[in-house]
Amino acid sequence: MTNCLLGAPIYNDPSVIATPSYSGGSWLAGLPLTNLSDRRLAKVARSTNALATSTQFDVDLNATRGVGVVAIPRHTMTAAGTWRVRAYTGAGHTTNVYDSGTLTPFPSGLNAEAVVGLNVAAVVLPSVSARYFFIELTDTANPAGYVDVSRLIIAGAFQPTINMMEGASLGLEDLTTRSQSDGLAALYDVRGTRRRRIMATLPEMTEAETFGQFWKMQKQLGISGQLFFMWAGDDGTYKHDRSFLAVFDELSPVEQARWPRFQCPFRLVEEIG
Repeated sequence: MTNCLLGAPIYNDPSVIATPSYSGGSWLAGLPLTNLSDRRLAKVARSTNALATSTQFDVDLNATRGVGVVAIPRHTMTAAGTWRVRAYTGAGHTTNVYDSGTLTPFPSGLNAEAVVGLNVAAVVLPSVSARYFFIELTDTANPAGYVDVSRLIIAGAFQPTINMMEGASLGLEDLTTRSQSDGLAALYDVRGTRRRRIMATLPEMTEAETFGQFWKMQKQLGISGQLFFMWAGDDGTYKHDRSFLAVFDELSPVEQARWPRFQCPFRLVEEIG
């Protein structure tokens, strides 16, 4: 198992140096592709139908970026669907520098019952410098007759040289509230999605990793900027459980554990709405 991965910054969001653009496919005017840059997962882009030519799109980052993560944190594709990510250095799908191949959006053998209460992300790790990305979603038999895509992450990636310390924890928070009637019956206001939380420490960090990567990430994101977290970069069977869109729950100080190494505790909470 490879080390954990924190995907940030998100390059398909507008920044002070570039405003990304979306094109291609066929998407509802009221739920356009620009919703992919909206942090709210509830604000989706919706295709006009389920044809493969309708559920594809291009992203121009408007600057060449070092991309380590491409993810869709939530979508309505079925287990029968596929997706594919390609990256280019030239406009018009010229000079291809990355091709994920055709992939399933769910881990093998996963069905709808197994993912109730979780946002299941589709993720690839390209490790490429590129400006243009072409993403194909194919789910022509989708029973809804269309595909919803909630958010898009095309981001840099920080994968520490030394993995999280033993004792790292990954937990679930159920936002359902429970009360009691006068007759002592339990009453529940059920919230369907469980929110994931992680608490961990990155040990034996070099000065470059600490201040050039982790400290910089916290400084840029604060507690509101989004990132994409993976428990393990090569996660397979349990990727749907351990990969998710998140924010820092708090900004943790870096610690001079021993000269010249640092350790960096962090806490993340999942973005679910």
